[in-house]
Order: sequence, then C-alpha cells, then structure tokens
Amino acid sequence: MLNRSIICKVANRLRKGGYTLSQAFRMAWKLAKGKASVKVAGVTKERRQEAIEHLSRYNPETVSFSLLREKQNSFDLNAIAVYASVGSGKAYKMGYISAAVACLLSGVDNITAVNARLQAITGGFYADMVQGLRLSLSI
Repeated sequence: MLNRSIICKVANRLRKGGYTLSQAFRMAWKLAKGKASVKVAGVTKERRQEAIEHLSRYNPETVSFSLLREKQNSFDLNAIAVYASVGSGKAYKMGYISAAVACLLSGVDNITAVNARLQAITGGFYADMVQGLRLSLSI
C-alpha cells in the first residue's frame, strides 16, 4: 500500500509536468489504485506518427501494448518504453510513459504486470495535426 508522502511526491512531479494541482492529485491516486489514464510521450519522434496512423486502421481490441523498463536510459532512470503490436506482429516503440508516472511505477517490481490498453488515439483532425496515444493502465 502506498503512503501519502509518495502520493504527494508524485502529484508534485505531475504538477511540474503541466497538470493543475487537483488534476495531479487525482492522477496520483488513480495510479496508486491502478485505474489511470495516461498520455504517451515522445510520439513525434522517429516514424511514430506513421505508426499511430497505422494503428488507427485496426480495432483497438486487436492492438496490444507492452511496457518495458529502460534501465540504461541516460535521461530518466525510471524510463518505461511503450511498445505496440497488432495481433502477433512485430512490436514497435510508440514512445514513453511520462516521467512522473514512470516514477510511481518504478516501485512495481515486474513492469510487465502492468496492463496497458488503448483508450484513444487523440488529435489528427487535420492532415498536419499531430496524433497521440492515451492508454489505460491497471496493475
């Protein structure tokens, strides 16, 4: 069970990441309870926009997501990469879980125990608009 000081630390990191204080605390508690909805960061790097466009053609039930901790990441020691695959196809790196959320999930020993599923593909209403991914996480 998480104590309140950990929740406050996570909420403060989320606040620095752009959430309002009330949003940050709600998100921190949802993450602690395993009912969180998070955005995937880094979706504009490499060819990830093309990959999101490719994913949008499939039923969300057939798309599976896996999380992989990157301990050798020099930017964030708690970095968690998000990989997507359709059916039994090859997994492609879609981006990362935000740093504040990854900090909270760093306490989870087996990151593969965290279930991630596609909640929504955001943006992309116009041809030049960036698309993003929103995942639902549960422990």
